[in-house]
Amino acid sequence: MGQRQLLRRILIGLGLLAAMMVWAITWLLTQSPLALLLSRPPLPPIVGLAPRSTQALLLLAAPLEDLQAFWQAATPASQRRATRQQWRKFFSGAGPGWLGAVLAGGSLDFEQEVQPWLGKSTLLASLPEWGTLVALETRDAALAQFELNLLWERQSLAGLPVQVDTYKGIQVVSSPLPELQGFAAALFGKRYVLLAEQAAAIRAAIDAWQLPQLSLVTEPRFRQVIQPLREAHVGWAFWQNPESPSPDALALQAVGLGLGVNFRGLVAETAVLWHTPADFALPTGETFRPQVIRHLPDETLALISGKNWAALWQSLGQMQPLSLFGLRLDPGQWLQQLQSQVELDWQHVLPERGEFALAFLPTDGELAWLWVGEMPDAPTLDERAIAQGWQVVSIATKRGTTTAWSKPVAQPQPQPSHSTPREDIPLLAAKLLQVSGGGGSPQLQAAEALPQALPAIPGASPLLAQVYHTDREGYAYLASSLAALEAALADPPLSADRAWRRLVAPLPHRNLGYGYGSLGVLPETWLPQLQGSRWSSTRLAFATTALTLSEAPYPDRGRWLLQRGKLFWQWY
Repeated sequence: MGQRQLLRRILIGLGLLAAMMVWAITWLLTQSPLALLLSRPPLPPIVGLAPRSTQALLLLAAPLEDLQAFWQAATPASQRRATRQQWRKFFSGAGPGWLGAVLAGGSLDFEQEVQPWLGKSTLLASLPEWGTLVALETRDAALAQFELNLLWERQSLAGLPVQVDTYKGIQVVSSPLPELQGFAAALFGKRYVLLAEQAAAIRAAIDAWQLPQLSLVTEPRFRQVIQPLREAHVGWAFWQNPESPSPDALALQAVGLGLGVNFRGLVAETAVLWHTPADFALPTGETFRPQVIRHLPDETLALISGKNWAALWQSLGQMQPLSLFGLRLDPGQWLQQLQSQVELDWQHVLPERGEFALAFLPTDGELAWLWVGEMPDAPTLDERAIAQGWQVVSIATKRGTTTAWSKPVAQPQPQPSHSTPREDIPLLAAKLLQVSGGGGSPQLQAAEALPQALPAIPGASPLLAQVYHTDREGYAYLASSLAALEAALADPPLSADRAWRRLVAPLPHRNLGYGYGSLGVLPETWLPQLQGSRWSSTRLAFATTALTLSEAPYPDRGRWLLQRGKLFWQWY
């Protein structure tokens, strides 16, 4: 009898323990902030309110309180109080841009008057004709209508005009707010609250909902970049280029992001749509494990890698300039500036195929570039530089012999004086030596670096080194400074850096190349508001996973190139 009771108690205890474990797992997967890591929500119906002319779109499929809870859980304990204050400031009258202006102008308390009736999905759209459009799903239409009426009463008491119009049975109310040209709101279908700078934007959203042909969901570019995204946890982002593509240029058409999160930052599945000329040839290649990263120093600030340098260079030269969030981007102009600074035909000097990486390093307060790639077959890089009229001289360094590519310095009036060059760019006096290259190659000029205090040799033309080159372990190294080249040879490799391994951990290890950068290296003229903030220390990593070429819709005679990949924005 005693044994039966003991056995029954053990079974009851095990049952209670199993029930508690099931409850804990269920809570973690459904109610805790961790639920965002596993969610795969479909595209919510609220996207049907975005007009076809939408240029930029942010669509959230998770409630804001869930995002806040996850952000708090992902933030280190020492920073959670500051994070909570940042969140409250963001959703207040002191918040950024249009949101802060609406909350401040309407004297609205977000936590008390807005958040109680908010539903799951949120849409934020930028319309070229009418400014900002916001659609909020509501879980309590009566409460949302009450708060809107309260806002209009405040406007009337303040002596501001309140205009009421009816459009297709929907009441659209407009009233000016401080710091805004206009403000309009409407309760649509007892499900959504529409907010906009102009009433015309709300009317366009109503038209898009009632007639899908006027909605963004029927735009071919939107479908091309959003439909392939299957890993969105919290929402989607979309941008399309309003400028028409040139027939003979490579033009960025649209960008789609499937937004997700982890405990170190933002993870996004990406799809980028390019318009290409009709004769554009897609470089063939399969995904691979990048090996060139182990030849870059751990102090690398930014890089781009791949396996077809000629195709990348040609694509940059063909790329049509574009304006992105107020920034004018013109890769073709960048290439012209590089060629004007270093008069090399880069496309024919560097190997056309083979793995490569172009990186930027800090040296003496400036950025230096470093190119590393698989060594080409004959002719060598030195021989290719000589064929373009450059002087190639050899210098001794701590890591062995390095060649410097130079051109004579223009001297209007020869003056016997002492040379005082920069430490990392030595002035060289060429002393012709007969050095035979393999396979009947041109003669190679070699010289030794002159000590900086020596007088100039009469009759010798000083040479200003612009490119440094060496070979190591089957890879060729080119750098704009000797310090950058020595860093690549002497410093620990980037691939062994713990921070780098954590950064690329969420990305596919087999890909078509990496992109990497830190917001801290952006010029102050681009994003001055980031200087000194915690965002300036955040880093981005991107991996291209697939390239697909298809015909553009009729009557366009060009082609569409879809570039798919994955992006990680590390916050912590």
